[in-house]
Amino acid sequence: MRKILKIDNDNDIQVGSVVRYKQDKSRHVGEVFSFVGQGDNGKVDIIMYDKRLKPIMRTDGTYRIKRIKLSTCKLIDENFKFKYEKTYELGDVVVQKRDAIVRYGVITGFTHPDGLFSTSYEHGYNGVDLIDCVEISKRGLSRKRDVDGNIKRFSTFNQRLSTCEVDLWNRSGPKIVHS
Repeated sequence: MRKILKIDNDNDIQVGSVVRYKQDKSRHVGEVFSFVGQGDNGKVDIIMYDKRLKPIMRTDGTYRIKRIKLSTCKLIDENFKFKYEKTYELGDVVVQKRDAIVRYGVITGFTHPDGLFSTSYEHGYNGVDLIDCVEISKRGLSRKRDVDGNIKRFSTFNQRLSTCEVDLWNRSGPKIVHS
């Protein structure tokens, strides 16, 4: 049995619904997993999503949860577009296009140009740091090596990079499909 509650904009919010809400002048997205109270005092517990619409996990493996008023939630419809800044995270598959040279890579770290401590690890990519990558092949996603057998690496600024989508279930093996 699912509990369905109505809010003033005639959207049905139920357990499992993805909703957006405002808090401290910023917009957030999350998934409803329980209701607390009813009526005007009703609140919902939400599993918080990050900017890429994935659940935020704590270090102990549990989801990050927020309790907010039901009146501040709005159901996300199919036409909703969640705008976020172009960010990079560790493990993202990227492509670097420079003139006629195209290189694919996996992000392994961030380096500040002046050698200072980088805040990109804790707060997300800050737009100033160099992005360190390990070069990979487009088909198979295997790491490329130089003549001596060392792994090829490259560092670049974010203006030359764009993220890629990977098809892991291709017939001939994993490959990069969109760049």
